[in-house]
Amino acid sequence: MSRILLTPLIILSLSFSARAQFNKGSILLGGQLSYSYNTYNSTNPNIVQTSDQKTNMATFNISVGKAIKENTVFGIILTYSPYAVNNYYSASLGPLKYSDNYYAFGIFYRKYKSLGKDFFIFGEGSAYYEGSTISGKDSLGQKVLSGSTKGGVLIVYPGISYKVSKKFFLEISIPDLFFVQYSSSNVSSQPQSSKNEQFNISSSLSSNPLTNLAIGFRLDL
Repeated sequence: MSRILLTPLIILSLSFSARAQFNKGSILLGGQLSYSYNTYNSTNPNIVQTSDQKTNMATFNISVGKAIKENTVFGIILTYSPYAVNNYYSASLGPLKYSDNYYAFGIFYRKYKSLGKDFFIFGEGSAYYEGSTISGKDSLGQKVLSGSTKGGVLIVYPGISYKVSKKFFLEISIPDLFFVQYSSSNVSSQPQSSKNEQFNISSSLSSNPLTNLAIGFRLDL
């Protein structure tokens, strides 16, 4: 799936949560906004041709959770992530204006532990059902590539929270520190179509983790 081929260069996370310790029964509302942009040279593997490829990716995330016991939160997450590429090549097709609209929904479990002096470490695990719709248009605007993907993913990552005030935390985390993903895809292009299944186990530590940091804050309702 194209989404996991792109490591976001900049992630801005907006999450809403509350006190230094989340009491049982607290309701937590959260969200995340991320954006990445990249330009690089891409060579068509079938034709000796190089082009400047530009990619844009954004992620919109909202979550609702409840403290099932002190400092332990369980909830649901919804995600939408549009991904677009100019001068995209696929087999003998290209250059194309390519898009991949990703969506996911799932559950999460987060545990906080005090480090002292208003600092807290947390770990979060989540499980998603995910899918996407794929489209590719040529220079005349005609659709020559289409398809869809679906699957599931398990994600584990850590973070640190700092109590800025009575109601707010500042958070820094490493998204997708470890994830397991299964996906199946069905892609149609002129003059053929293809089906594919993938199983991936990966970690953001395989690259520089500093390029994959999430920064956010939380508010307790």
